[in-house]
Amino acid sequence: MPSRLRTAWTFLSAIGAGMGNRQIGLISAGVAFYGLLAIFPAITSVVTLWGFFADPEIVEQQLASYQQMMPEEAYRILSSQVNSIASGPKEVLGWATAISIGAALWASRAGTAALIGGLNAAYQTPPRGGLRHVAVALLLTLILVGVALVAMAAVVIMPVVLSFLPLGPFAGLAVGALRWLIGIGVVLLGIGLLYRLGPNRNGTHSRILSPGSILAVLLWALVSVGFSRYLENFANYNEVYGSLGAVIAMLMWFYLSAFVVLLGGLVNAEWECLAPQGAAIPAPKETEATADETESVPQDGAPLEEKTAPNQG
Repeated sequence: MPSRLRTAWTFLSAIGAGMGNRQIGLISAGVAFYGLLAIFPAITSVVTLWGFFADPEIVEQQLASYQQMMPEEAYRILSSQVNSIASGPKEVLGWATAISIGAALWASRAGTAALIGGLNAAYQTPPRGGLRHVAVALLLTLILVGVALVAMAAVVIMPVVLSFLPLGPFAGLAVGALRWLIGIGVVLLGIGLLYRLGPNRNGTHSRILSPGSILAVLLWALVSVGFSRYLENFANYNEVYGSLGAVIAMLMWFYLSAFVVLLGGLVNAEWECLAPQGAAIPAPKETEATADETESVPQDGAPLEEKTAPNQG
């Protein structure tokens, strides 16, 4: 088997074994549960902070533009929550106290902390101490909320900037394409930051644009669209779970998303394990010469054999 194929087989085998040995599926279920508990405080934080300097209804509009990327049941739940917060009295929303925002961020930290724990398992690194774990999870939560706010601001400003360009009938197409690019870029940046700052790896950090983050974004898009089509055409959770059907569908989507994110972390971990093999020192060029020289070196102190001339007499 050629060395490249052998390396690829070793890499894929390590990923397959790692998914079982490191219990990626089981940990993803826990991440999905904590993510379900954390998503609503996170939405409250984003909408409240956005309401300080812009119309909070923009959040609902941006969520609607990505409706195709999530199951219909999940979209209805999230949209209802966003609409409930955004439609509140302006004075209450705009002057929400720092304590309420801090409480929402603290509650949403649980989902980030669960992801960090899963990434530690994927990288086979020990968890941080109690206070450090909480601090890193809270910091990552703040960073991700900030990334979401900046992305929404970019989407709002983008049509104004494009209006000054001579795009003509392509203006609407350009706005739609850039909106999707921004959305994918935000997901890629968020996952990259999780891989870089989440695992407890002293002195070693993954790049934001890594093989695992790229794979995770692509798989997440495919899994989200595929799961949405599956729910539309084959499964009806409302018939099985009744009024909890929408919540169960959303929980399953969170589980698949968490599994993809942790799988990307596992890919990064195994990719780094292959790096020393790929950077191995090549064999010396003068192999034959060195082999001839070693034959004349005495072994274990034995004397060299002297070459005697043939007897002439």
